[in-house]
Amino acid sequence: MKQQKLLAALLCAAAPLACAATDALDEIVVTATRFNSTPEASSVSVTVITSDDIKKSAAQTLPALLAQHAGIQVRSNDGTPDMAIDLRGFGMTGNQNTLVLLDGQQLNDIELTSIRWSAIPLDSIERIEIINGSGAVLYGGGATGGTINIITKRPGKDAKGAASARLGSYNTREWQLSLGARGERAGMHISASTLDSANYRANNNIAQNNLEADVRTIAGYGDAVLKFGADNQSLRYPGVRRVNPAISQDQMTTDRRGTATPLDYGKRQGVHVSLGTSQQLGFGELAAEIAYRDKKQQAYFAAFGGSYLDTNLNRLSFTPRLKAEHQLGGTGNELIVGADLANWDYDSLRSASPATIGAPVAHILAKQFNRALYAQNTTRLGADTKLTLGARSQRTDYRARDTVNPATYASSNQGRSVNVYELGLRHDFNPALSLFGHVGRSFRMATVDEIFDPFGGLLFDSRITMLEPQTSLDREVGLDYKSGASKMRAAVYWMDLNNEIHYNAITFTNMNLSPTRRYGLELEGSHACSDSFEMGAAYSYTVAKFRDGIYSGVNVSGNNIPLVPKQRLALTASWKFSERTSLSGNAIYVGEQYFDNDQANTFGKKIPSYTTVDMKLSHQEGYWSLAAAVNNLFNEKYFTYAIAGAPASGIYNAYPMQERNFSMSARYSF
Repeated sequence: MKQQKLLAALLCAAAPLACAATDALDEIVVTATRFNSTPEASSVSVTVITSDDIKKSAAQTLPALLAQHAGIQVRSNDGTPDMAIDLRGFGMTGNQNTLVLLDGQQLNDIELTSIRWSAIPLDSIERIEIINGSGAVLYGGGATGGTINIITKRPGKDAKGAASARLGSYNTREWQLSLGARGERAGMHISASTLDSANYRANNNIAQNNLEADVRTIAGYGDAVLKFGADNQSLRYPGVRRVNPAISQDQMTTDRRGTATPLDYGKRQGVHVSLGTSQQLGFGELAAEIAYRDKKQQAYFAAFGGSYLDTNLNRLSFTPRLKAEHQLGGTGNELIVGADLANWDYDSLRSASPATIGAPVAHILAKQFNRALYAQNTTRLGADTKLTLGARSQRTDYRARDTVNPATYASSNQGRSVNVYELGLRHDFNPALSLFGHVGRSFRMATVDEIFDPFGGLLFDSRITMLEPQTSLDREVGLDYKSGASKMRAAVYWMDLNNEIHYNAITFTNMNLSPTRRYGLELEGSHACSDSFEMGAAYSYTVAKFRDGIYSGVNVSGNNIPLVPKQRLALTASWKFSERTSLSGNAIYVGEQYFDNDQANTFGKKIPSYTTVDMKLSHQEGYWSLAAAVNNLFNEKYFTYAIAGAPASGIYNAYPMQERNFSMSARYSF
């Protein structure tokens, strides 16, 4: 049945058409070098999603858009657009092993929360750059799976703007507004959006407001840029649906949309601002930014007597860097050197309810100081070969304490120095076909939630236990093909990790695991068959295993790491069947995967595979763009995340995803 759905989706979009080559547009990327460059300037492979790709896609959220690309898995346990993302098979810690940037500034936090995808208006995005399995040298920790950089729109040559509105199932209402203006020396672009929806589940209402702005002016031999933004979100948490075969309790069948947590909710408010400059020098380019980000969160969970969290987190960073062209041994070289300085400040109050937050049961204060120097040199070995060698040395000082608990084990400090490197090679066989490969070392530091245990002390009180940095030896080799309207990437990779930071359900603790391993295959390609028809495909084969380890008498050597589907396939198509009307769609297949908490691989069943199909019909009429979309066309009843109960019991808790749903939108450009 799943194969029939995939075939039907392809036939609907592709059957009437034949293929003929067209020209592809030139691309500029910044992620591979932290400066403007072409994708071919680096030894790594860069996937670019343009603003036109976003407009054509049937995806309604950023994670859904990213899931159409090789190596990327998404999952949800709260029904919001802020889905967890996982590059190259890290399961529950995918968010912490995928580095996400907004205009080069880190969005990952030092706590176990998802990236705030919903705080970035889709209308504000110029392009998205994805580098699978790379980024540790230039950007630091958390890039073992890869790096995703979201580039927002800058002021254009002409003043322009757009306003849009979307209505959909579950009483969904969304609008977006974007404005741009530019003079001879200065310009600005601003985007705002709001979302209000009851969502699929009971007690899952969401209200979201966002603002992003870019103001820039000519300054010196370059420009000065001020970026700022703000967001707030109010969200209700629907909780799990329980399946218990022993007593025929199957809420996934009888009451998928219900809730057992009608009082649970969360709130979030965030602001960010950065001031930067880029200056052209006689020998190269100098760039720097100073950035500040602040996030406030409150959450309440009524179970077990109640739990209320009030958390404030902020980050201040300074990122100067220099690019210089030079000659060495008679060959051309490009050297990039820089420093990353970042201070994190975390303040979290915990109590039974909002009314008792003045007398908290825990008050966690944490600070993390990162100081890093990096250098990356690319050497041209003839006209067709580039060799890249980069290194980073980072010092992280970490301190945390629970001010409510006087025990010595409720406070801890740690200082660690981590050195990483990357050696990359790219060879162009001809203008269309290139071979690339790299070997390197990456790392990540533990989050506050991973070092704090509310019941880990001698008296079942709080404990703070510092964890060692996670490190990984990463290897990759692949092919890039680009000719006319065709693009293709094929890569195989192998990662051996030590001290992987993970929650171990066998020992009920966050810990440094015994050695683990990831390896896999990624195939991705697209082709514009004509001026009116484009199609693409992305396939991933991913294996994540324990290399070694015995926990509480359970030998996990060779076991599969939970929440990592071995196979994923995404198919996309866009057909412009008249001058003003187009049809686009995508079909995504995700294979079965082990339940969360099943490191022993003894639960006896897996999260089932699923296939979803989305379609969108768009029409242009003058300044108006109209669209109608259906998501989950074949009404697949599936879930992306579930927690296993006792081995062989068949009991599990899951978070059902949306069934078939519809939306209509209108956009006016001026």
